[in-house]
Amino acid sequence: MAKPPLNEIAKGNPRAASTRLALLNVARLAGQRKHDLRIGAKQPAYIDPDRKELNRFLIPHATPAAMRTLCEGRRAIRDTRRKMKRNAAVAAGGIITFGAEAAALFAALKPEQQDAAFIDLAHEIAERLNTTLHGLTVHLDESTIHAHYQLAAYDKDGVPLSRSTAPRVMSCLQDLTAEVMARHCPGIERGHRYGERIENGADFRDTLHRSVQELHRDLPRDLAAKRAEVEELAAAVADAQARVDEIEARVSKLREKAELSDREAKRLATYEKRLADRVAELEAAQAAAESAKSEADRLAGIARQEAQTAAQTRDEATAEAEAARATAARVVGALTVLAEEAAAGTISRNPETGRVQALNPEGLKSGYPELRPAVIATADAMTAKKRLEVEAAADRRKAAKELEEAEAARKAAEDAWEEVRGLRKRLRNALRAIKSWLTRPDLPTAAKCAGEALVKVIEEEPRMTDNINEALSP
Repeated sequence: MAKPPLNEIAKGNPRAASTRLALLNVARLAGQRKHDLRIGAKQPAYIDPDRKELNRFLIPHATPAAMRTLCEGRRAIRDTRRKMKRNAAVAAGGIITFGAEAAALFAALKPEQQDAAFIDLAHEIAERLNTTLHGLTVHLDESTIHAHYQLAAYDKDGVPLSRSTAPRVMSCLQDLTAEVMARHCPGIERGHRYGERIENGADFRDTLHRSVQELHRDLPRDLAAKRAEVEELAAAVADAQARVDEIEARVSKLREKAELSDREAKRLATYEKRLADRVAELEAAQAAAESAKSEADRLAGIARQEAQTAAQTRDEATAEAEAARATAARVVGALTVLAEEAAAGTISRNPETGRVQALNPEGLKSGYPELRPAVIATADAMTAKKRLEVEAAADRRKAAKELEEAEAARKAAEDAWEEVRGLRKRLRNALRAIKSWLTRPDLPTAAKCAGEALVKVIEEEPRMTDNINEALSP
């Protein structure tokens, strides 16, 4: 089922600038540093080698070894019982990115103006987190301009950034990013908060700064890593609780004494300070464990949602395929009926109502709505064919009648000509008889004169003789 279109808040803000941070141990920092500085012949496919020279290295990136030394020194400021772990974070790798419209606005600035904005923002982020900046690079050889920066993973008081980069703090960093960038490039805004986006219909996974392919690829690994971290932090909490219990027992034992010697009083003060430090460590470990558990639960929720979405997508695809097969079978059956109706001439369209008339209308309707235009076109064609056939039959009947009438007229004409020919013959015979009669010796003079006058009149009247000759000519 298609989702309704998202409103503007649910979508990412195309005019936004944003920043993200990821804690990096020595190994991961080495890999990130190679990426930032384009070290090595083999680079990702999305990097344009022809634009590599356009990258700008504004602040040198410190080496992983230098960052570890720095972080160990800062950590030593605090009263810690154990050494820094080998896989502890030594840097926070940050990235500054833009939405499509913000990138277009920022790209219109001169390079020195862009660099000033990146440097200003990176320093203010470091100051906000109470740490220091140790690298800044601008990349222009990828699809959109962006910058990578590197911070120390321990602040100036020796506190790891993992404790100071809670969601609330990261949200404030987005405010800071928008504020600084808008100062240098008016028109740039803050991105929509992910909580507001989810409330307005966005999927939670759509608020993550990863592609769908990356999400599917990384989610199992991230979830496993976060669950391992939860177990590790749970052990750290248990260890911290044991250390608190141990020092509490010592403090309680000294406090139970009525009087303390100077040595015992100093020892009590030391124990109380240690107790306060260990309680702080316990609380920090508990907070970190709770944060890790919350993140693990969040990732597990995403994994469940992804599994549900995948199952739903699979079910929808299966249903669509079944529907397509059923539609194809239905249309093919209706096509067969249509071909039979056309061959038999049993399909037509009522000129008065416009309705299709057929021998098997239900068979044709089974192909609706897909086959409806073809059915109507076939019905119209067959109706036109029948009309032409009727008109042709009428024309044939008319021609036959006209032929019959012509034949009758011809026959009548022949009969008339035959009668005329007979009349001509009789007239000639009559003229010969008259001439012969006029030669009789016993014919009275008056009769002979009348007969000769008649012959003379007939022979001397050209029009009469011509008409008679013409009429009697074969």
